[in-house]
Parts: sequence; C-alpha cells; structure tokens
Amino acid sequence: MFVNYCMKIWQFGFPVDTFDLRCIVKSYLECQGRKISKLNNNFPGIDWSLSFMRRHPQITVRFATDIKRKRAAVSVETINEYFDHLDKELEGVPPGNVWNYDETNLTDDPGNRRIITKRSMKYPERIINSTKLATSLMFCGSASGEILPPYVVYKAEA
Repeated sequence: MFVNYCMKIWQFGFPVDTFDLRCIVKSYLECQGRKISKLNNNFPGIDWSLSFMRRHPQITVRFATDIKRKRAAVSVETINEYFDHLDKELEGVPPGNVWNYDETNLTDDPGNRRIITKRSMKYPERIINSTKLATSLMFCGSASGEILPPYVVYKAEA
C-alpha cells in the first residue's frame, strides 16, 4: 500500500523521500489507532526505511532533477505532435537558414534531493516553484554547422 502511494504521488510530480515515507507510516498508524512498541512514538527509524526499500525492489532512492511547474505541464503528446509537424514545416528550407538556439543555466545551488521512485526511472523529477541565483549561457548554431559565439547573461546590478 505504501509503495503504491509513493508511486501515485510521484506520478503527480511530488515524490517522497525516506523521511516523508516515515511520516506517512506514522500518520497511518495513528489514524488506525495502532501503537507499535518497537517504534519510538510510532515513528519508523532510518533502519526501517532501509529495510522497507530492500523488501520492495521495484522502488529505489535516487537524486531528483528540479523542474518548474510550467515545464512539467507540457505533455508527451504535445512534444510528439511538434516533431511530427516539423518535417513538413522545414521542407525546402536550406540548412543554412535553420538555426537552433539553446539556453542553459549555471546555478550556485542545484538543490538535488534524494527521493523514492521506480527502479527503472532514469531521470526522476521534482516540481518546485523557486530556484537559486543563476547565470545563463546561450548557444546558437545552424543546421549547416555554423556556430555563433556563446552569449552570457549575468545577474543585473542592484
């Protein structure tokens, strides 16, 4: 039941870590009116969470990648539809006229957090609403191989 709960809430973009799982178990026991004498105040310890993970090999603990809520709202269908129509739009356009622009951020605190997720999940994500200070790097290149110099955006002066 706890594994299913972890997987369901993870699908909504709000994965739990081992501390969250222990809190969920404590809350469940209290709602059921059960008192487990081996647990201090009905709160499972770190050893319990490690044993729980060993008993359920379908889940694991991994570092999550933080993404914004807006980015998480884009569906797989939307992305697939975009690429399905891209060939039609680029038909007859010379490669020198096709430019790709990309931006990446270098942050001073990426805020990785270990979460419980499916064992097969390669890049687990965690939705957040705020980030730390970042410096943006922007790159641009054409389909014919021409590359423009990188563009760096620093934090504005206060």
